[in-house]
Amino acid sequence: DAEEAMKIGINLLYLLPGIVGGTETYAAGLLNGLSKVDGENEYLVFVNSESASWPMPGRENFRRILCSVKASNRAGRYFFEQVRLPKVLKENRVDLVHSLGYVGPLRPPCPAVLTLHDLNYRAIGSTMPWYRHLVLESLVNQCAKRATSVITVSDFSREEICRELKLAREKVTVTKEAPSDLSQRDHRGEKAEVLREHGVSGPYIVAFAGGALHKNIPRLLEAYGTLSGKTGHKLVLIGHLPRDVKKTNLPESVIATGYVPSEHLSPLLAGAEVFVLPSLYEGFGLPALEAQQAGVPVVCSNVASLPEVAGEGALFFNPLSVQEMAEAIARVLKDKTLRENLQKKGFENVARFSWEKTARETVAVYERVYGRRGQR
Repeated sequence: DAEEAMKIGINLLYLLPGIVGGTETYAAGLLNGLSKVDGENEYLVFVNSESASWPMPGRENFRRILCSVKASNRAGRYFFEQVRLPKVLKENRVDLVHSLGYVGPLRPPCPAVLTLHDLNYRAIGSTMPWYRHLVLESLVNQCAKRATSVITVSDFSREEICRELKLAREKVTVTKEAPSDLSQRDHRGEKAEVLREHGVSGPYIVAFAGGALHKNIPRLLEAYGTLSGKTGHKLVLIGHLPRDVKKTNLPESVIATGYVPSEHLSPLLAGAEVFVLPSLYEGFGLPALEAQQAGVPVVCSNVASLPEVAGEGALFFNPLSVQEMAEAIARVLKDKTLRENLQKKGFENVARFSWEKTARETVAVYERVYGRRGQR
């Protein structure tokens, strides 16, 4: 009944559409999932000026609240989150606040849930200026310790968070992510057009580039270099290249697309013979699922959360070994039966994940935190 419903604040002040990557996918997926499974609780979504028109569920129990702060001004955003947001939450009589991107208010006026995707700022801290790393490290630490409950996206991340931040295991709940729905449509007509637009022709291997060091692109290029003479496959790198890789130095058979609109991802994935994920660190590893969903055989790094997420639908290699990476790619390219098997296993694996499931598990955390079960 109505008085049982919660007023839940969703803190999206960190969101820079098209820039923050995985945490944006998570926010979009979770909100869509919540709009499908929860028509009872009220959701107040607090956004910054850059996300004023960011697409959100159109359900009547969802309301966008625009805050006069820019996420691109990091110091200003942290200040707003710590000083102004608690007041705004209080004015709106929020029962519980859920911050979706690593940090939230340290002194909220209500119970607080924090999504801590992983500890990548530690794993890849070297790519960040030291002062930013220091601020983030201490802020994340404090937020995680003070939150009533912490959500993370893989068993790997949970182990790491409990160990490194000394949190009790029962304080951290795992709710796994899911691929976005964009790959559900049939792209055959668009595919040829999208491939043409990015200058892709003939058989190719595909991977996501991404600027961060842990994406391990230089080793992938090295592995591809040892293969390219033998296979005749091009290598398509989706997204921005890391700083240490110059587009001008790439061989002709490597296509770097630069930024790609989300509706082009599916056709680019679906057209490939093999998808490679060479990452040294992933808190979840959504690209593996997106490739499986698009029906592409996955060759994948065997570290962090990746074995847990890609499941039986991938052939694994050690990401520090260029030779092992090259051999795994070559094996899948040569062996049609293996490709078909990975494809089938990939579809089966991806079926384990859905945003509705994530949303239901998240609402269960809200209910536990708010003490609706048996305590009142």
